[in-house]
Amino acid sequence: MTFFGKAMLVVLMVMMAASGSSMATVYQVGDLAGWTFNYNYNEWVFFKQFQAGDTLVFNYDPQLHNVMQVDINDYNSCTSNPIATFNSGCDSITLDTPDGDYFFLCGIPGHCASGLKIHIKVSPTTTTTTPPPPTTTNTPSTLPPPPPPTTMNNRYPYRFPTSSRNHSSASTTAYSFNMLFSLFLLPMV
Repeated sequence: MTFFGKAMLVVLMVMMAASGSSMATVYQVGDLAGWTFNYNYNEWVFFKQFQAGDTLVFNYDPQLHNVMQVDINDYNSCTSNPIATFNSGCDSITLDTPDGDYFFLCGIPGHCASGLKIHIKVSPTTTTTTPPPPTTTNTPSTLPPPPPPTTMNNRYPYRFPTSSRNHSSASTTAYSFNMLFSLFLLPMV
């Protein structure tokens, strides 16, 4: 591969990594069921991690339901003094506030009491911080042995992620970038 080809590959991978770190997620509320009765929205929310910039899409029959953004008191009492009202049947709402709470319910009488309401908690923006130094000192005899390194081969060590949690698109993009770099560019050096 020519120098120009290598340079273009590096530029492409850097662009992919940069775009992946700023991508917001679009969530269809209730997944395929949409905004309707007989769905556990508390369970649906439990498996999501919402960030500022994410978008909620409420899909429903506008002749049967609506979406109202309310405060916590109206959410808990199922009263509708809306902050905002949506009734198109396909409403997109962007979560703008980092580290905030959003409360939505259906304003049709009886629907909220039947469970047609949802509380969205937006996670605070993550910042990288340095952990404080340990308060106790360990002697070499009390330290656990380090884990053996996971490597692709002896020449180009690469530690693979061991977490089983779902990764964000940014970490997936960074992982892809690292894999491409270690597989294609390092052998060319």
